[in-house]
Amino acid sequence: MDSIIPLAPFVFGPFLFTALFMPLVKQLAWALGLVDLPAAAAHKSHEHTTPYGGAIAIALGLSIGLFLYLPSLLTKLPFLLDRHDIPWLLSVAWLSQEFLRQSALFTSLLGCGTALFFIGLADDWRGLPPLPRFVAQLAIIAFLVYAQPSFRLELLPDVPLVNAALTVLWIGTMTNAFNFLDNMDGLSAGIAAICLVLLAFASLLAGESGAAVLCLAIFGALCGFLLYNLPPASIFMGDAGGLFLGFITSTLSVYLSQIYGSTGLESQLQWAPLLILAIPIYDFTSVNYLRIRSGHLPWIGDKNHISHRLVRLGLSRKNAVLLIYVGTASTALAPLIALHPDTSHHWLWGAPFTLALFALIDTLTYHPPKD
Repeated sequence: MDSIIPLAPFVFGPFLFTALFMPLVKQLAWALGLVDLPAAAAHKSHEHTTPYGGAIAIALGLSIGLFLYLPSLLTKLPFLLDRHDIPWLLSVAWLSQEFLRQSALFTSLLGCGTALFFIGLADDWRGLPPLPRFVAQLAIIAFLVYAQPSFRLELLPDVPLVNAALTVLWIGTMTNAFNFLDNMDGLSAGIAAICLVLLAFASLLAGESGAAVLCLAIFGALCGFLLYNLPPASIFMGDAGGLFLGFITSTLSVYLSQIYGSTGLESQLQWAPLLILAIPIYDFTSVNYLRIRSGHLPWIGDKNHISHRLVRLGLSRKNAVLLIYVGTASTALAPLIALHPDTSHHWLWGAPFTLALFALIDTLTYHPPKD
């Protein structure tokens, strides 16, 4: 595709709807007492009581954007095309049709994501015990992996049961990784937005236009949310948003990994979509290692995330978030470059190399939290 202009409508619709819903959701959250209290846990970093519910606006913006705005756009395009022979409008029509053609597959993905959204929302509002919440997450993930073969890793073609187990492990880990990353204004949503844009272009390179539309629609909804969540945030997305984003983003990376693994090209390319999520992988691994090493339970929040560690080095919270954005983009760009047919698959090594360098610097400069 010669231009990114045809992609704009799939971003703009969810962006607009999410941004418009946000003030209403904030009022609803205050009325229901769906708020995050600074004193609720020792690891909280915000100073004022802040409403949850950003995930509700994201879900509404995404749903309306995909299932009302997109079909409506498709019905109006023939009228425009009859009067204006504009190539990018033809591309918009084709991309819309590709998504709707695969809507059954992606609706199953979004349906399971919605189930995780409600688990997170219940936890935000009333609090849920960690074990039942985790078991419910695994059950939903295992159901999708069992019901939809398209959402399974194919890293070991001869042992499908191991592939299924690895898929559940990957999606479950990343679902919680994005939720863990929601510890500073704009952090988790911004990282997810960057990863989804790169997964969208990975989808286009693979000829998976429907997946690209889904990635871009979620990206648009996240941009609408980030208008209110960037520092200083006036609303949080909470566990509802963190679990939903982690699940959707990691499952889409699995979907693309299988696509690239089945192309008959370099088998290493199936790692590229997974490596786009390198920064969430690193944060989840490092923070759990530090918690276990200090004798704490992995699921109990603390101030050992990479964002907290950067702040302890002297960065402001805003600059720590911006630096992690840059790290996410630079680490994830190498796997995307590797997927381009005119480049070498050796670009894949860019992600682990960058991550190893970051880990070395992180280890040498690490200071434990004072509290």
